[in-house]
Amino acid sequence: MSMYRILQFDNILNVRDYGGHDLPDGRKVVLGKLFRGAQLSSMSKDEQQRLADMGISLLIDLRYLPERKRQSTPVSDIFRPEIFEFEAAHDQTDPNELAPHEAFAIHKLNTADDARRYMLGSYEDRPLDPGFTGLTAKSLKRMAGTGEGAYVHCAAGKDRTGTFSAILLMLLGASSDDVMEEYMRTQDAVDLDAIIPLITQKMEKRYDRSFTVDALRPYFHVEPDYLERSLRVIGDVEQYAREILTLSAQNIADLRAHYTQ
Repeated sequence: MSMYRILQFDNILNVRDYGGHDLPDGRKVVLGKLFRGAQLSSMSKDEQQRLADMGISLLIDLRYLPERKRQSTPVSDIFRPEIFEFEAAHDQTDPNELAPHEAFAIHKLNTADDARRYMLGSYEDRPLDPGFTGLTAKSLKRMAGTGEGAYVHCAAGKDRTGTFSAILLMLLGASSDDVMEEYMRTQDAVDLDAIIPLITQKMEKRYDRSFTVDALRPYFHVEPDYLERSLRVIGDVEQYAREILTLSAQNIADLRAHYTQ
């Protein structure tokens, strides 16, 4: 069971507090420290103040360099968190090139089957991707040491963010049902069917090619099968955390001490 909170912002999509889950030992994942959502490039000064008031001092940005340059995160005297990004060795180097999912959309996305195959493959690859694992490890070790408020995001806050959030929730002891429920909350936070036609128009203009709404729907939706691909690769989450993310037993214990109650 969970007490999820969707947080409404005018200029940031898919924001939610992903704490509040009941744990088998009678504890809960804390509310007010674990936040997730979409990229922040258009946030207003008032929204910056709101994020600061929420106690967010760490931003975990799971986007590639071209995405970060095109939609950069505003930092000001109002809101000045520390930002964790991909290590250069595992990032793209040219800010003008396309992120992998963008290159796929331009060159290979023609049907709904194309989109769904790509999404399934990306979820399967992500848990062992060096960029993702390096940034996830760095972030979780930092959070284990500080217990601070953290906002994790990618572009839309559903795919890369969804895998990161699932890993953390599982480490904290959340049930598989709650992990999946939290992942699927994107459907409640964002009216995907309403915005996909608008996104289709924007993509056609930006990429100078035509798309159909039906072909793009699996690309922008969330499906249980997507996250299941990541979860199968992860397997036992504590073993994954130790062997792939190089977290120590103390790191895991500290995460639980900070983010459950």
